[in-house]
Amino acid sequence: MYSCLRLFKSTNSCLVSWSFNFQPLWYFVLSGTILYQVGKQGNGKTFRLANPYLTEKETLYHLGISTDDNLQQRFGDVKFVCLGGKSKRMQNFANLLYTDLGCPENSEYEDATLPPGDRTLRDLSGSAGRYSMFKVGPVLSANHGIGPASLSVVLHELLKLIHFARCTDVTFIRIGTSGGLGLDPGTVVITDKAYNGLLKPVYTQVACGKAIDYPTSTHPEVRTKLHECALSVTSQSVIGNTLSANDFYEEQARLDGALCSYSEEEKNAFIQKAHDIHGIKNMEMESTCFTAMCTRAGVKCGVICVALVDRLVRDNVTGVKGTGIGCQLKEWEMLPQIICSKYIKESL
Repeated sequence: MYSCLRLFKSTNSCLVSWSFNFQPLWYFVLSGTILYQVGKQGNGKTFRLANPYLTEKETLYHLGISTDDNLQQRFGDVKFVCLGGKSKRMQNFANLLYTDLGCPENSEYEDATLPPGDRTLRDLSGSAGRYSMFKVGPVLSANHGIGPASLSVVLHELLKLIHFARCTDVTFIRIGTSGGLGLDPGTVVITDKAYNGLLKPVYTQVACGKAIDYPTSTHPEVRTKLHECALSVTSQSVIGNTLSANDFYEEQARLDGALCSYSEEEKNAFIQKAHDIHGIKNMEMESTCFTAMCTRAGVKCGVICVALVDRLVRDNVTGVKGTGIGCQLKEWEMLPQIICSKYIKESL
């Protein structure tokens, strides 16, 4: 349970915050002149979103689910929501979880009449044609696509899903790949704070023509436990800050895009500054949006990604030759899944 209310106010030069020691049903947070609400859960209390405009009849269009689909009965036991970019990756993660958790009966299958070891997990959102989602016992495994725009859509609807299902004590975890900064390929990075392309630890949401900055920290308990699980799997694991860009090429200072508005010297200076001054260990495209939305909603969150390349050395993974890196990619990509599965199993 959160123990205080923190108010964040955007200024031209910094992010100012104030703390108050009380625990209302909802948090109200001031940003500039905008007052917004944050959801609340904890200590076995039912998760509720603070949006007063939600009704009891809603369609989660991009998930292919509505409030008429017995959400509380089907999803009320969910404790973890895990997201990653690719649909196939999150299907593989669901299958890994199914084995690691001992084929839990409260999963959703294509054919539940088959013996547990022969069952196929059902893609609950495949019919909607946009995302994939699987239920494995108390875990939802879903893909979010690439970038904050795609992520925000599915995250809105997943938060609404656990709201209507009246879940309790839910944790959201993003698993994925990234470019490292000053790290050997294959190193796992557990995110502390997420930084935007301006090297500020905020996510800027534009709504009704106004820009609102939201804080972007992961939950300390989640990141600490993820790191402990990571160290039991690999010695190459660090906690650090993450640069979360709005695109893959220019905002991540790559030189190999179709367009480039900066020199190689400017690129190197920017990445070195991110690493040396801001403690940024990796770069990807979703963590600012993910952490900000989870914090606003009042759910604990964590981010675990593996670095596939050291961006202080080169831009592109496929640019590495003669090192056998191709055969290692799949092994590296599995690391966040293995660690997250271990974390979930130890937490249940």
